[in-house]
Amino acid sequence: MPPVPVVIGVDVGNTRLSTALIDAAGNILHLWREATPAEEGANAVIPLLIQMIRQAQDYAQGQRNQSPAGVGIGFGGPIDHITGLIRRSHHVAGWDGVALGELLQEASGLPAFLENDANAGGLGEALFGAGQGADSLLYVNIGTGIGGAVIINSRIHRGAHSNAGEIGHVVIDPWQGPICTCGKRGCLEALASGPALGTAARRRLQEETNTHSALTALPAHEVTGSTVGEAAQQGDHLALEIVQKAAEYLGLALAGVANVLDPELIVIGGGVSELGDLLLEPTRQAFQGYAALPVAASTPIVTAQLGYDAGVVGAAAVALVELEAT
Repeated sequence: MPPVPVVIGVDVGNTRLSTALIDAAGNILHLWREATPAEEGANAVIPLLIQMIRQAQDYAQGQRNQSPAGVGIGFGGPIDHITGLIRRSHHVAGWDGVALGELLQEASGLPAFLENDANAGGLGEALFGAGQGADSLLYVNIGTGIGGAVIINSRIHRGAHSNAGEIGHVVIDPWQGPICTCGKRGCLEALASGPALGTAARRRLQEETNTHSALTALPAHEVTGSTVGEAAQQGDHLALEIVQKAAEYLGLALAGVANVLDPELIVIGGGVSELGDLLLEPTRQAFQGYAALPVAASTPIVTAQLGYDAGVVGAAAVALVELEAT
């Protein structure tokens, strides 16, 4: 009997690059991580990715006597699936118009499949995580930005313009909301992402000089999404209010999308989701208030299961699905 196929998953993040050798059941056989040389741009990231993929190939040959069947790549930015080009990255310079899949395919000699990281994460959750058994799901990743994916029958629904699932750039407050990294005002990403929590806290601290929040003891540059989350988990009233407001925005956005798509399940992942019920309970309450009755009554909102490895496992899931289709 031939060995079970293995693939290489590649997660191109803003702070970390991850590659992993992963089997057809979604198990990580070996994992490599490097800091993203973000300040040096794409020209520094690409050679490092090639090096990491070759490490995975060497490990597969040397330790398992197998050649990986392909490479799946999850990239943190919008992808044009018609041209195979990265449209842009809001966080790392130099990616506009880069054919990353083609470059890594040429370097590795393996079929390579490029996908938006949120789509990859959603597919990973559908196949190997919280969405197993669901015919359709909406996946939302909340971290440095907010990405999303629509998964139907274990396949990514990309839409006519490769833009399906981009819930982070649904405009929630076009009048008074903050400017988003995309240039629009009041996007969900600008209101409920990790950096948005920090921005909201710094604004409140400037406006409310008599607040008793523990956040007042921190220098302004240390008031970030992470420190706000930590303070909320310790019961800090200001941090809890900020998380509550972000959750209300999130529930509103989820309700609008769910009213249109009617998914069986909504899965929330990313670093901010680690707040657990501090985020999810007010999100569910807002969702109940804004979603249409049948949607509100029977659409669970759950935490993703793959955790920090969602990106690299999801990228591998993309390769597995694409290879199966060929």
